[in-house]
Amino acid sequence: MVIKSGRFPAAENHGNMNETIDQEVKRLKEDLLRRKEEVGDLRSLVAREIDHEFESDAMDLTEREIEPFLEKTMAAVREDFALKPEPQTLTSHRRILGRPVLYFKRIFMNWSDLYTKRILDKQNRTNRNFFDLFKVLVLRSRWSREKLKELDERLGECEAGLVVMIGKAQDLQARLEKEKGPADTNNPASR
Repeated sequence: MVIKSGRFPAAENHGNMNETIDQEVKRLKEDLLRRKEEVGDLRSLVAREIDHEFESDAMDLTEREIEPFLEKTMAAVREDFALKPEPQTLTSHRRILGRPVLYFKRIFMNWSDLYTKRILDKQNRTNRNFFDLFKVLVLRSRWSREKLKELDERLGECEAGLVVMIGKAQDLQARLEKEKGPADTNNPASR
């Protein structure tokens, strides 16, 4: 590097570089926000149809979406309820020692299957208990919703009866005041 004038050009342009970087960052942010607004749908972003839908988080479900979600989830859990070991096919690529190796593999797999079956049985019992608990909670939720609906109807009836009773009480009070008013004017002791 050869310095001709004795000054460092980078030192003089340091302030200009910061301004240029800030302007570029600002321009990139604006461009990104503009592009984000242009993309209204995920399909337009990837420019093709999406082969599967993404599940929404269960905590974001609306009241109307809860029942179909429960039915769908219960069907999926019921389908995958019991875990079963999948049998593996054993093959060997060895020409000479292939059969003895397969023999020992089968012995080992039969031995390990006993342990695996115990673990899977325990997991199946746990899955069954959780599914039963889930069903009970769903049934309790449905029962509570029905009970709440019934109580809401009864409350509406009570409110309607209360409005009628308040109207009758006001009518009775007005009638009593009317009857009391002329009687007080005729009675000299009340003056």
